[in-house]
Amino acid sequence: MSSIEILKERNARMHSPSSVAIGRSFGVRESDVFVVTYPKCGTTWATAIVHALRTGGAPEFQDFEEITAVAPWDIVAADCGQDLEADQVVSPRLFKSHEAWADIAKGGRYVYACRNPSDAFVSFYNFLPAYMHCEGIGVETFAEAIFGGLSHSGGIWSHFVGWVEAARANPDRVLLVAFEDLKNDLRAEIRRIALFLGIPDNGLVDRVHDLSSYAYMSQHQRQFDDGFVFRRLKKQIGLPEDAEHKASKVRKGAVGGRKDLPPAVLEMLDTRWRNTVLPALGTPTYDDFLRDVVHGIPPN
Repeated sequence: MSSIEILKERNARMHSPSSVAIGRSFGVRESDVFVVTYPKCGTTWATAIVHALRTGGAPEFQDFEEITAVAPWDIVAADCGQDLEADQVVSPRLFKSHEAWADIAKGGRYVYACRNPSDAFVSFYNFLPAYMHCEGIGVETFAEAIFGGLSHSGGIWSHFVGWVEAARANPDRVLLVAFEDLKNDLRAEIRRIALFLGIPDNGLVDRVHDLSSYAYMSQHQRQFDDGFVFRRLKKQIGLPEDAEHKASKVRKGAVGGRKDLPPAVLEMLDTRWRNTVLPALGTPTYDDFLRDVVHGIPPN
């Protein structure tokens, strides 16, 4: 079996049908917060921000095994032995998700982070084969596999469209955040998220900025590396018990990854945008999407 076929098979085992069903139908509280992204669009970063906000940045709440231990991933929680119905360390409860708007459990508040698909693709390529112990897969082969349905989350383009439509219809329940804005002005975006969640500043923004900075997260890499899920699911995925977690999630988060991609992959990315996002939202490029959609939805 080829490396890409092994990758597909292991990725398909990442979450059992019963765990997915539980993650999509559990009892959501009105105060619950979901951090939602297409994979590799800033999930861990945004989750760290919201966790620090909801705990007031208190040191005793930062000593967790890994961020997913305190902010369960909705559709793998049951497989990891986590009870989505349970109270958490503080209120509001916090969950992470990669679900499309059509599939996610409804009733809470949703912080949706988007990212340039080219950069998300590069990050996904750098992460998933290493996570699944399937190195040696070429970038074009990986691109075809992604577009062929490797990701449970579907395509990034339709993912964007669904969540933008949700934000437009429910501006008090869905907040759009751009990865690029987090990079450019982290404090301003923390302030936006806090305002959306109804959390007063009172000096908290600076503390949360410190706890979600690259310096802090890289220094505490093990708390943000997705090892919680890997250690609990590696046997389910099909890896040996002694398999080590090799993929890092705390990276610089480069912007402008297009320059490193082969022309064929760039054409695939651009064609998908033209065929999916442009007709639905009227934005020819991701830069237009940022300006007219993410920045164009007025704040509450």
